[in-house]
Amino acid sequence: MIIDIEPISLGISLAAIVAFIAPIYISKKKQSNINKSKQQQFMDEANKQGLVLDNFDFWRGTYAIGLDTGKHKLLYMDLEADIKFKLIATDNISHIDLQKQNHHVGKGSNKVEVIDSLALIVHQKGTAVEKSHLCFFDGEKNSDLSGEWPLIQKWNTLLIKEMAKTK
Repeated sequence: MIIDIEPISLGISLAAIVAFIAPIYISKKKQSNINKSKQQQFMDEANKQGLVLDNFDFWRGTYAIGLDTGKHKLLYMDLEADIKFKLIATDNISHIDLQKQNHHVGKGSNKVEVIDSLALIVHQKGTAVEKSHLCFFDGEKNSDLSGEWPLIQKWNTLLIKEMAKTK
């Protein structure tokens, strides 16, 4: 069975497909460029501080965290905060608290946990700024988690290991 397609119909179909896909592609490309620019901001700040990040993560287009184990420094970025960058000496950390704020919705077997915020609270010994609040998820800005729970657990573990090395 052979189906003949008229060249005009084929041209119109291809034009319709391109017209549908082009805005999606352009939007995706633009968002990718914005994210790359924000990541570059973070890397530029790390370079400015003289850091070589052994491990780093970016998420949600506004947050980043990186660790220089050689210099015992942690760099954190939140582009929506008043202070966009925080530099923390990991050899000066007394302890770390993983803060998870949540509430429950529903009743009985339909009860569901809703996470309101995730943060690492880094307590430092003998400094003017005794603790730093590193936000990983804010339920007021975002409606759902996008990998923040495993990410905060990873960084909690990394920082605990880094603390153990310096003691």
